[in-house]
Amino acid sequence: MYSKKYVILFAMIFLGFGFSQCVEKKEDTGNSVSPTTPNLEGTWLKTDGQVIYWNKEISYFPKSYETAQLEIRGQVDGVFEAYQKTIPLREDHPGKHGDQALPKTELLLLGTIAYDGKTVMMTDVGDNTFYQCTLTDENTMQCVVWEGGDNALAGRIILKRQK
Repeated sequence: MYSKKYVILFAMIFLGFGFSQCVEKKEDTGNSVSPTTPNLEGTWLKTDGQVIYWNKEISYFPKSYETAQLEIRGQVDGVFEAYQKTIPLREDHPGKHGDQALPKTELLLLGTIAYDGKTVMMTDVGDNTFYQCTLTDENTMQCVVWEGGDNALAGRIILKRQK
């Protein structure tokens, strides 16, 4: 009825089509990398929020005496480096709570943007401070921050990118 050649050719076409359908279905699982990773480079300023610090025997809230600036640079795909600067709001008052002076600091942070394109996580180099942020728009991040140990801290802040 059919020659052996036609049966083999038909079987190869059928198997090839079936294999291509399997490959397409495997690629269409919804687990693919987001095609857009936001660019976070720039200067971000703390515009709102509160952090509580612990140092030996006291906790204190330095909100009225300092602000924080985050400069994100060196972003490659979804990872970046940043520098967090603590800036006194007034030059004549470096930020004090009782005898506790708050130093002007600059810390190196390493960060990553999750595959959802909205979750940003950072940690400072040489310490145990962690930041978990959510991008609410391209110029606003809502962050929670925490650190354990002898100089613990916890808080939540809003960062706005400066133009």
